[in-house]
Amino acid sequence: MKDLMSAEGIDRVQQYMDWSHERAEHEDNQDWMTHIMPYLTVRAHSTSLPHPYIDFRFTVEPVHANQMANLHGGCTASIFDICTTLPLYLIAKPGFWMYLGVSRTLNCTYLRPIPVGSTIEIHCEVLSVGKRMSVIKGEMRAVGEDGKPGALLAVCEHGKVSTDPPVEKL
Repeated sequence: MKDLMSAEGIDRVQQYMDWSHERAEHEDNQDWMTHIMPYLTVRAHSTSLPHPYIDFRFTVEPVHANQMANLHGGCTASIFDICTTLPLYLIAKPGFWMYLGVSRTLNCTYLRPIPVGSTIEIHCEVLSVGKRMSVIKGEMRAVGEDGKPGALLAVCEHGKVSTDPPVEKL
């Protein structure tokens, strides 16, 4: 992986995603992210405070589905876990969310089924961030034929705890 810590903001997000895509191309790598990251792309972002955000697009493939050919709830939660974490890179600096922390809570609410073949937009926005804790919200929306986000499909609230060491120990 390129030196991820030397990049900043959206460049760090893109480097992380590129690294994940490269890992997914190796047949011997079959972790759970292998089947999510290749179908995820960054669409838009903002570093503006107080609520930096990133929008992603994702296409649901059969490997992501349950027996009813809809996006599996566990896969939905995993997508939210990944996507809601990445906006922290937009504001990270040494000693402040450089390692993206660990999940404390991940509360998902499923509103509508998301069929295989659907393209969805995932909007992830940092609601609050402090030295040790953050809260990020996520929304999944259908993408209409016009390419614009439509119906709300699922939402989440992701609480994270920072694991960064003190700056003097970096």
